Amino acid sequence: MRLLLGLVGLLLVAGCSQAGAGTPVPAAAGRMPADFAATVVYRNGSVPPEYHYEWVLRVDETTAELSWRPGYERDQESWVETVPVTGEQRAEFHRALRSAGALDPVPPVDSGIAGGPTGSIELTAGGSTRDLGTLGLTHEAQDILDRVHDAAENLLPAEVWTTMTDRQRSWGGR
Repeated sequence: MRLLLGLVGLLLVAGCSQAGAGTPVPAAAGRMPADFAATVVYRNGSVPPEYHYEWVLRVDETTAELSWRPGYERDQESWVETVPVTGEQRAEFHRALRSAGALDPVPPVDSGIAGGPTGSIELTAGGSTRDLGTLGLTHEAQDILDRVHDAAENLLPAEVWTTMTDRQRSWGGR
């Protein structure tokens, strides 16, 4: 029994030392790292241009900036809203991302899902920045993306989202 416990302990220590450079190392007890920052990209899927949009949410120590670009044209000017965030709001956003499974690298598997929303997360923690991969290409990654979307909606005031969706409607009805 002692030998078995020793082997299990050895395997755990060896496994911990094998984390690659692209593998996020969780903060102690799941706490948010002091330098936590995130960039979330969300694209609403393959729809006609007047309904399509992409937003980028950048969260740092003191602010959350939402950049919303309507349509598919890369040269279309983005609409930007910036709001202050408290340490507790940032920590709650981190908890929501962790709970969603969004702080782990996404396996690069394409299950053939077509036309739905896609997105990505770039995470800064522990002194390094990592691109965690594309979300939305598998059913599991689509579930994570839905939860990331919800976390973003909860971080920003409802008025910011209302402003952006109203502008999208106006832009689409040009």
